[in-house]
Amino acid sequence: MEADLKRDAALRLKVAAGHLESIRRMVDQEVYCVNIMKQVAAVQASLEQVQRLMLRNHLMTCVSDAVRHGMGTPIIDELVDAMKYMPFSAGEAIAPDAPLHALLEHPVCQCHADNGGKTHE
Repeated sequence: MEADLKRDAALRLKVAAGHLESIRRMVDQEVYCVNIMKQVAAVQASLEQVQRLMLRNHLMTCVSDAVRHGMGTPIIDELVDAMKYMPFSAGEAIAPDAPLHALLEHPVCQCHADNGGKTHE
């Protein structure tokens, strides 16, 4: 695992664990439900950040290595299957009626770099 991502994920998990313990005490003390719900949402957001770090690491290491060794399809299939367990914030969702060409204005991949962001036909 990439050292920076590992350190960041470990720290976020440690903070989330402490936060979760605080929430458990709030439940024991019968703190107002809405206040507990807000704290649970904060822990969930923190865990989503860990999920993003893990995804980034997987793409940078395992996926890129598999693609280089001709195993791109199986690892992509595995990742797509795993993504059904990953929550995505509404702010990151792509509107159903958004033009897809807007997503390719600054392509990173080489397959779209030479044709101004137009997809292959």
